[in-house]
Amino acid sequence: MKPIRTQTKNLFAPCRGNYFSVFPTPMFHGTVDLNHDEVANHCRDIVSKIDKGHTETEYTTYFDQDAREETHNQEWFNSFANQMKDSYIDFIKSQFNFETPFSRHDIHLFAWVSVYNKPHSHEVHNHVKSRISGTYYPYANESSVPIKFFNPNMSSVFSHGARDETMQIEGHDQIDYMGTRGAQTDMSFYPKTGDFLLWPSYMQHCVPLSQQEEDIERIAISFNLQHAEDLGSYHHGDDFDYSVLDYE
Repeated sequence: MKPIRTQTKNLFAPCRGNYFSVFPTPMFHGTVDLNHDEVANHCRDIVSKIDKGHTETEYTTYFDQDAREETHNQEWFNSFANQMKDSYIDFIKSQFNFETPFSRHDIHLFAWVSVYNKPHSHEVHNHVKSRISGTYYPYANESSVPIKFFNPNMSSVFSHGARDETMQIEGHDQIDYMGTRGAQTDMSFYPKTGDFLLWPSYMQHCVPLSQQEEDIERIAISFNLQHAEDLGSYHHGDDFDYSVLDYE
């Protein structure tokens, strides 16, 4: 008796089931309650004092402890720090179901100013030994360069050949995705004045070089948030005075 042959060669018959996503990466987008013009003017002034001639460092106070401390001593900085600390507590409670037996007084915020103009960019990096990082934009306009984040699962994305296609989130005109729904390679956020973002510090991100012909200013205050117990293993530079991180 001859075996019965089934005609499956040209039949497309995927198994029945349900799609689901795993390992999401939470982020937060909000608005800072400050006088953004006042903050932006301080940022321009403090960065103008940085030594010029090196496009990698001339736009930021990250490498200048005196400049960082001058920012920390501004009257508005106390309010800024507390808003970010409270947002951090809400972030980890809502996204990680984390019961927080601590207050803003147990959290330290380390911040630095960056004023980007046409020759400035920031290579791909992340913020090590920090829990949550963020950026506040005292000044940005519709032509300012975005901050770009990369999928933490990049190796698996590229192994499946994500298409080079730009997508947007419905109802959110400040975010572009590259890739497909199930294989997003990167995400670009286009800031507006007063915006701030929070994200897990392990996320790789960059600030690309502006492609605009004219010089478009973009002002940012970036920061790391961590618990007091983390400070023993996290150094922001030699002999940094952590007392400047304490606020009421």
